[in-house]
Amino acid sequence: MALPSHSQSCQAEVPMTWRFSRQVWLYLTSAFTFGLSQAFAALFLNFYLRALGLGAEWQGLVNALPALTLACLSLPAVALARRISNARTLQLGSVLSLIGAVLLSLSAGPLAAIVGALVQGAGAALLSVAGAPFMANNSDERSRVTLFSVQSALMTGAGFLGNLLGGRVPELYAAATGAAPDGLAALRAALLVSAAFQLVGLLPVLFLRPSGRPRPQGRSFAVRDKGTMTRLVAPNVLVGLGAGATIPFLNVFIEGKFHVDYASLGTLFAWTSLATAATVLVQPLLVRRLGQLPAVLVVQAASLPFLAVLGFAPQLWMVSAALFTRGALMNAAGPVYSAYAMSALPDEDRAMYSAVNTIAWDLCWAISSLLSGVVRGLLPFDAAFRVLFAWTILMYAASVLVIFLGLYRRVYRRERRLAPTVAAGPPS
Repeated sequence: MALPSHSQSCQAEVPMTWRFSRQVWLYLTSAFTFGLSQAFAALFLNFYLRALGLGAEWQGLVNALPALTLACLSLPAVALARRISNARTLQLGSVLSLIGAVLLSLSAGPLAAIVGALVQGAGAALLSVAGAPFMANNSDERSRVTLFSVQSALMTGAGFLGNLLGGRVPELYAAATGAAPDGLAALRAALLVSAAFQLVGLLPVLFLRPSGRPRPQGRSFAVRDKGTMTRLVAPNVLVGLGAGATIPFLNVFIEGKFHVDYASLGTLFAWTSLATAATVLVQPLLVRRLGQLPAVLVVQAASLPFLAVLGFAPQLWMVSAALFTRGALMNAAGPVYSAYAMSALPDEDRAMYSAVNTIAWDLCWAISSLLSGVVRGLLPFDAAFRVLFAWTILMYAASVLVIFLGLYRRVYRRERRLAPTVAAGPPS
């Protein structure tokens, strides 16, 4: 079925610009360095936990804890952001994320790892709640889609560099010290480099300033447009349920199935990040041609066959190609969807949407990660991942369907009803 473009809701005819303010560039600089840090951490966290002697169940718990903490603290983070501004909230969140990264890197057992993950989750809650509203408040309709796309591209581009360079850190450490490249000390060194990038990313955040816009009036947790917010959050609930089962463990899946070394694994994830960054930067052109919601639907639906290849293909080259393409398509829709949500909601609902969306997505991610650890603990390696990938595909497909039925079709029908009135013009 073809997806026609409609200007009002899909924002296809709004002129776009790439000009951003100094505050936005400071934020983007920080996003890039934090992206480097996240790439290091994501590549090695599960292997680091394994080197600490923690099994699949513990790995699932530690991966889930930041999301659980984020979900629990997102609503308080909204109240804090409304009181002290999004800029100050970003600063506090960056500090907490750095502390959590250091604690996790220096942990000697499960207790310290859990504390580090909890502190990281607290910082992530503040960053998640304040990030999108900060960008929305420092942009307009002409620059918003490009800003969200550039921010996502910088994060994923940083992921390219982080994975490419990060995959070499254990080898370099081993060559310098004589330690084993897959040993605890080498993996800890990689996570400490990740924490160092977070420290660098903190510096531009310290120069952020409040936008000067008046604070929202009324209750801290009030929502003006509940219906729109519900329809915007529902698809991400399904994505969270699907993603948590497999995405945090793709490194374990590929390493275990094809016996790939860390350097090759880092290179593989690096090129995946680069493909995602390139696709994200193309998204504004697709939005201009199709509109925001049709662009999201097209790229997310196109990613589903590649997700199936990723989970079930028997050859590494097939899995690698699917990893590149699926990641690029699925993740490229994220900034466009976020920009659409910010445009569809009134100003006072934006921080609450970020919080509710974060709670829903991360709670579902955490639950799915925990259950994924249980499944991997109970079933043989191959059987466990077959079950988990089938679940992920089902949830992603359901998310695309919910976007189509709950958002696109609803808006399309409303615009068709309004079209005759607009065409007729005002009464004479």
